[in-house]
Amino acid sequence: MSFRTRLQTFAESRQKIQIWYGMGCHNTVTGRVIAVDHDHIDIETYSHESDGQIHVRRLLLPLHLILHIDITSSEVEDDFESAIVGGQSQEIKSTSGSLVDLPDAPKGYAVRILSKLNASYSNRFSRMAPGPGGMYFSVDGSVFFVDTTGHTIEYARIRGNSTISGLCFDRKGVLYVACVKGIIYKIDPNKSGRVLVQLDGSLTGGGTFLADVVLGAKDEVFVSNFPSNTGGIFRVDQQGEYEVVVGGPGHGTQGLYFDAEGYLWSLEHATGSVVKRKLDGEEVARITVSDPDAFNFADGYDGNLTCDSLGRLYVTAGRAGCVYRIGRDGRSELFLTGLMNPTGIAFAPDGSLFVLEAGRSRVLRVAALDKADRTASATALS
Repeated sequence: MSFRTRLQTFAESRQKIQIWYGMGCHNTVTGRVIAVDHDHIDIETYSHESDGQIHVRRLLLPLHLILHIDITSSEVEDDFESAIVGGQSQEIKSTSGSLVDLPDAPKGYAVRILSKLNASYSNRFSRMAPGPGGMYFSVDGSVFFVDTTGHTIEYARIRGNSTISGLCFDRKGVLYVACVKGIIYKIDPNKSGRVLVQLDGSLTGGGTFLADVVLGAKDEVFVSNFPSNTGGIFRVDQQGEYEVVVGGPGHGTQGLYFDAEGYLWSLEHATGSVVKRKLDGEEVARITVSDPDAFNFADGYDGNLTCDSLGRLYVTAGRAGCVYRIGRDGRSELFLTGLMNPTGIAFAPDGSLFVLEAGRSRVLRVAALDKADRTASATALS
């Protein structure tokens, strides 16, 4: 029996195994084999932590790094089994296919739980962004990757006690990460990172609490500053030089988004409005989404923005527990309700909408717009 065939039989039986792996040093991991492809083995690993909980995560391990495999009946076998079957909280749990009953879910849409994290992560999710191979989202100081089947792994972690508040990828797969205390990191696809800039929020009239980051057409970095009712938007070039685009009382900013025409949209929490601007900060349009009390629950992580292929803007409102949609006519309407502190939101290339429901520590996937919706919307806009 070949090595890969043997691994495949482990996957079919969900066999627990212990793997020695590494290059130049030996590491071990114990878990169940979930899947095997040409280059990797997908392992569901588990461990006892100091808090007494069994923590579960997914690990994609390159086959060429595997040194030795043993079949094992781990000492945590019974506890691990009950954690999965009993539906207890764990760090990563794939629950693809589970329908969510939302009271005002749009007709014709299927809202599903894609992945669920440990309950200890409740309300610690911040942003979500599309990237190489799937969607990425931040929890505390880590960036996680989730694919369309719900498989979730940790992609990168910021050292120290930094809390990630925004992330986005450029066209080369370079990841930009904003942290609440003012640092923007630039991380290449090989996970080699550097600090691009350290921002001083007092320049926008408030303290430093970075809330989101997006890239312009020329890879200039725009980052929002959130604190209280002051704050604003910075622009940073690739050399780390920066300037204030918008700042002062009333301009505390949460989510950012660049539309297809190159305009920068932002959510200003003091007024509950989305604002459309030119790159020099000049205001082009302002649309009231909801009362300001609908926002602010997530202390800066709220008010995420994204846009569908029909030019309709979507906004998360954490305190209200909903997602608003703004049509091309500028009208705001409820799109999803019944959520618990939604934060991150982003569209995948296939048109499906991903939502981070921070209050329940899970990733939701809303089915792509169907053909009838596209046709009706296109007719209405023409």
